[in-house]
Amino acid sequence: MAKLIKSAESTIILLILLVSLFAVSIPVIAIPTLNSNIDVVWGEKDTVKPVIPRDEIRKLNLTIKYKVDWGGDFAYGALIAYSELGKNALINLKVTDHSPWCTANLGSDVVLTLLTTGLTQSSVFLNLQLRDDAPAFGEGYVKIRASVPIMGFIGGFEKEFTLDFVAGYLPRINANLPEGTTKNIGPLDSAVFPVEISNLGNARTTVFFKIEDIPKGWTAVINDDMTLDENGKFTATLTVKPPRGFGFHDDRQSIMVRLTPARAEDLTNIGKPSFVSVIVQSRGFSTPGFEAIGFIGALAIVMLTIFIIRKRK
Repeated sequence: MAKLIKSAESTIILLILLVSLFAVSIPVIAIPTLNSNIDVVWGEKDTVKPVIPRDEIRKLNLTIKYKVDWGGDFAYGALIAYSELGKNALINLKVTDHSPWCTANLGSDVVLTLLTTGLTQSSVFLNLQLRDDAPAFGEGYVKIRASVPIMGFIGGFEKEFTLDFVAGYLPRINANLPEGTTKNIGPLDSAVFPVEISNLGNARTTVFFKIEDIPKGWTAVINDDMTLDENGKFTATLTVKPPRGFGFHDDRQSIMVRLTPARAEDLTNIGKPSFVSVIVQSRGFSTPGFEAIGFIGALAIVMLTIFIIRKRK
């Protein structure tokens, strides 16, 4: 019995030694060398053109390139086996950081792609929008992390990609009439409307003023143009005069002014115009030229009085 036990122990020890020797003798090349590799690219034309703050949502097409790097025949055979089984690689995408004056959202944060011996490509959209305070022609960025987990013999991967873009100019103003939009005057008077202009854009802005379709017999004038600093304000003056022909007047007309913003450093970079309208009511009797006649008559009376006094002396 003791001999059997000793024989069994010897056999077990021998087996352990044989297994150990076999494990050590396996060539390193027999271990599959497979590693995931991801690249994220985007169209240059999508990022070269400046993104307009507030009004534009830029839709960027991201191309996700995936492949498996392998080394050795055994690794290549393992990759073919994965491919034949229809296995998928699960690519995770995440926006990790971006400029403080923008928002960036991925259309999808997961991409499934087949494991093959070649390169695969998938598309994902990135929606990019800028706030009003984005600096005109300032550089912005979005950081995207792409990762794929370990899949059996295939090693995982993780890398951060930085997408650069340029903020555009926002041509935006606000016009306000602090004294109202209606005035009642006499036919010999002028209606004066202060127009407060605020630059809500993200750079120096020149505002061009133009009066639309002045009614016949009326006159209206306003400043030609004015340049405002970022967040700057200016008060323009609109002056309207009604017809002054002799007789009684009861005239009412609307005057419209168009205000067009443009970047001060490039006046061809213009925005949508704003409009303000005022209404002027002219009512009363007009005696144009009678002031001069009255003056001449008064002067004649004075001269006649002096002449009579001298003649009596």
